[in-house]
Amino acid sequence: MQLTFLPESIDRKIAPTNLRSNRHPIHRWANFIAGYTPEFVSECARDADLKRGDVVLDPFAGLGTTLTQALLDGFSAVGYEANPFFHELATAKIQAATGRVSPDEVFGVLESAGAYKGSLSEMFGEDALKFLSKMFAEDDFRMLVGARRAETLVSEADRPLFRLVVSRVMESVCLSQTDGVYKAPTTRKVGKSFKLALAELRRDVLTDCQDISPKADLKAELILGSASQLSERQPGAASLCITSPPYLNNFDYAEMTRMELYFWGYARSWSEITQRVRSQMIVNTTTAPSDFKRQHFAFASKLPESERQFLAPIVAQLRERRDQKAGKKDYFALVYPYFAQVLEVFQGCHHALKPDSPIHVIIGDSYLYGVHIPAGDICRRLMETAGFESLEQVLLRTRGERWILAKREGAGTPIGEYHIYGRRA
Repeated sequence: MQLTFLPESIDRKIAPTNLRSNRHPIHRWANFIAGYTPEFVSECARDADLKRGDVVLDPFAGLGTTLTQALLDGFSAVGYEANPFFHELATAKIQAATGRVSPDEVFGVLESAGAYKGSLSEMFGEDALKFLSKMFAEDDFRMLVGARRAETLVSEADRPLFRLVVSRVMESVCLSQTDGVYKAPTTRKVGKSFKLALAELRRDVLTDCQDISPKADLKAELILGSASQLSERQPGAASLCITSPPYLNNFDYAEMTRMELYFWGYARSWSEITQRVRSQMIVNTTTAPSDFKRQHFAFASKLPESERQFLAPIVAQLRERRDQKAGKKDYFALVYPYFAQVLEVFQGCHHALKPDSPIHVIIGDSYLYGVHIPAGDICRRLMETAGFESLEQVLLRTRGERWILAKREGAGTPIGEYHIYGRRA
């Protein structure tokens, strides 16, 4: 059975990016560079011929692009997100998309908040305070802490929006430049004042909320935790899945939110971030618990024999390259755990979807030590293993062109980024 999805209605190179998110109400409040466009979500939903209230699933919700757009388009939504800070911001956007936020209350409290006068060491752990103190001028930091303490004056329902607003103001006030996606405490930028950043954000939030009416008939659920829990859900509840698993050679989503995780008290030290946040995520090159690496061959047994045979020489090559490199990174020990976890999520998606429901996945290949890992091809086969059929794999763009240079390892094979789509059998 051939799908009718028409990717030409969206620029293929833009679909797997967030380049258009800042043009969209609510999405512009918080989005991530690696996220796909809201138009991509709407196109997938139109192709699925959904009816109002049908459930759209995203097991890797991130900052909520899929769920927010699904709700704006008139569908219910369910998702999972392991990073507690991302979960908070996505929840705020989801609530706004259903008309269930009170921005006047949030901004009223913040406009009345004053600077914190007490000891900062009573608010933060030693590691957290050392890190945060590098990010702000002390007066601005104390204003932010005063705002955090004012959270108790906001109703429980509006606290996700409160945290989103304060976090966005914090980013504007911050004096440390973002290097790629990570904060560089020693690289400085010009920060805005607390009041100016708050006023600018207030304008955007109120503008976006004024035309959204409550959607009491739609359901929205975002679970804080791993997508491995999908198999525990009621079977056949969702009508469409749109998602993008973390790539094997990926960002550390805990490290990139380190400032916010410390500020909001999710963790008081880096070891707590590792234990409470990083350990809950799909393993990749930047998030690899030691026990996963020690037991990586155990994960191989969870993969089909054909995939084990395909991956075995890649693992062997990575181990050989590790021994030749000064960095000694154990990339070879990540391959089996990564694909075993991805397969588990695909199986969970199959469990959660109704028969004949479509699934759309955006995934990219990786290079580790110059070894090309065709994650797009592998994921397509794993989707077949999980029970999906009529699968198509479309190249959206190539990235990492630096690998084409003859002086680089892996020359001649740029990294592909793909849209894989099909249906639940």
